[in-house]
Amino acid sequence: MTNNYPTRLVRSITKATDNQLKYWVRIGLVTPEKKGKTFFYSFKDIIKLRLLIKLKENGLSLQKIKKGIKKLSEMLPAADDPLAELVIYTDGVDMLVIEKGNYFSATTMQKYFQFDTAKIKSDIIYFNNNKAMESKDVNNLKINGQLSSQNYGR
Repeated sequence: MTNNYPTRLVRSITKATDNQLKYWVRIGLVTPEKKGKTFFYSFKDIIKLRLLIKLKENGLSLQKIKKGIKKLSEMLPAADDPLAELVIYTDGVDMLVIEKGNYFSATTMQKYFQFDTAKIKSDIIYFNNNKAMESKDVNNLKINGQLSSQNYGR
């Protein structure tokens, strides 16, 4: 993709400061083209910058962001830009990633599970209700004399 978004526009879109942009270019987090005195950013750069700003706003350190981006790039070498293809969250301490239904830390590569507690609760209620219904059916058969002790397993 061509780099055709000037710094002025990128600052407005991302809410990044001039100093942040300059620093992130210097350390290689983004790599815009420079024409004269103006940098021109790609759409992917803008995605990355917006993510960087959000992660920083939510308390994640730049060191952890850099480490996470590096590990994601190593893990997904075929990906042109791993940040544009993943769902990424932060709790202010770690960079959490969802890729194809898998949850993991981008900085430590530790994997996480997701438990759907609402589904588990729903299953418990469903099975309890079914067991209660089965029990009522057995009791009704006993009361009506339709179930002999032989049929009941005695």
